[in-house]
Amino acid sequence: MKEKTDKSLQLRSYLSPKYWPLWFAIGLLRATAFLPVPIIYRLGSALGILLYRTVPSRRRAARINLKQAYPDLTDKEIDSLNKKAFKSLGISIFETGAAWFKKTSVLKKNCSIEGKEHLDQAMAKNKGVILLTGHFTTLEMGGRLIGTYVDKYNAVFKNAHDPLFNALMVHYRSKMGDELIETKNVRAIIRGIKKGHATWFGPDQDFGDQDIVFTPFLGGIASTLTATAKIARMTGAPVIPFYPVRLDHGKGYKLVVLPALENFPSDDIEADSARVNKTIEDMVYDCPEQYLWSHKRFKTQADRRTNIYAA
Repeated sequence: MKEKTDKSLQLRSYLSPKYWPLWFAIGLLRATAFLPVPIIYRLGSALGILLYRTVPSRRRAARINLKQAYPDLTDKEIDSLNKKAFKSLGISIFETGAAWFKKTSVLKKNCSIEGKEHLDQAMAKNKGVILLTGHFTTLEMGGRLIGTYVDKYNAVFKNAHDPLFNALMVHYRSKMGDELIETKNVRAIIRGIKKGHATWFGPDQDFGDQDIVFTPFLGGIASTLTATAKIARMTGAPVIPFYPVRLDHGKGYKLVVLPALENFPSDDIEADSARVNKTIEDMVYDCPEQYLWSHKRFKTQADRRTNIYAA
């Protein structure tokens, strides 16, 4: 039987006038993608400050998250870090254009990798690899670049709310590796890993009431996917933590690859999930200004009533 085409992912489904503003924005993004990196950084920083000033709900959510993660910082220090994070967020918007539209050979000229031996050793086992990372503002560029260092590469994504942006995201990200898999399609994730693919996996978002436990993360208690440990158990794949770092002054990017998690998974799913959180937490504390603090990571709480973001 011929597989049905998902019309929601066909770009020609979004040609009506109501979608023209986003098409125009994507056109601008494509045009700016080929600007020198230092200029992209300056434009992005300016956009980030604009977002900081005009989107109070996200500014407030980021501030709450930062206060929780850094309880000893003063209000002034928290605000300073928040502004840096928003500048990084603004840069990430322009980076998305570069990640989508620039040639791989051009991008790799501005990228270095630290700890590649850990990735090579894991791939040599022919069991696939779970590339464990977090939702940094460098996510789009990091996801594109890490795939260039392995022969087989899949990525996992969460559907965007806007249908046209989702279709565009899937269209361009699909060109970055062998397969782009929606986060709920666990069978496809497992199938790809068993075929030897390194698979990008970022479990550090609030996924509501999916298969979760509640474990510590960045000073609070977060709903935590159990999928990382369960997939590792079902596939036998090593878990390799990595995170991308945007270098200062437009000098490009560095991918930091860490050793595979040892004795993982264990027989304790809650302990394993807490360990995943701790691993990502250590990455965040290494370059906090590049983390996506504006995400309401702690929205789902164990009592289903507490809302730390309530006004």
